[in-house]
Amino acid sequence: MTASQPFVMQDRVRWADVDLVSIMRFSAFTRLVEVAEQELMRDAGLSFKEAFDAPTVWMPRRHLSIDYFAPARIDDALTLVTYVSRLGDTSATFNVDVRLTERDVLIAAAAMVVVCVSVATFEKRALPAEFRTALAPYLCSVEKARSISPPPARPR
Repeated sequence: MTASQPFVMQDRVRWADVDLVSIMRFSAFTRLVEVAEQELMRDAGLSFKEAFDAPTVWMPRRHLSIDYFAPARIDDALTLVTYVSRLGDTSATFNVDVRLTERDVLIAAAAMVVVCVSVATFEKRALPAEFRTALAPYLCSVEKARSISPPPARPR
């Protein structure tokens, strides 16, 4: 079995993300968190399409926090380093570190907690075993994730 490590992808600061002085708006970072989460799930073999076809469980967001460290400007290439820092009985914590690709500088760090609930009752329930198994390769601490140099990749 290979060691746990983050999922790494590239994106860019887009026109819709910036304010009048071409700096990425704080609210645009939520787009990055959603993109990073969906791509990590796809990489883990967990299809959003299948989840929406006939859901028995749902994973609503319970908490989202984002710390901002430096600005990003229009057209900046970004590296999104996504990992799971905690798999609880009924919840999971996804982390997304947003880095400026060119200088490998951490510009924002997000943590999002999702809770597993029954679609029928919206009551908390245990995370499905397939979800745990699929996300296990991405389980690592913040410290470990930040100590790994992300591989270079071209922005999409």
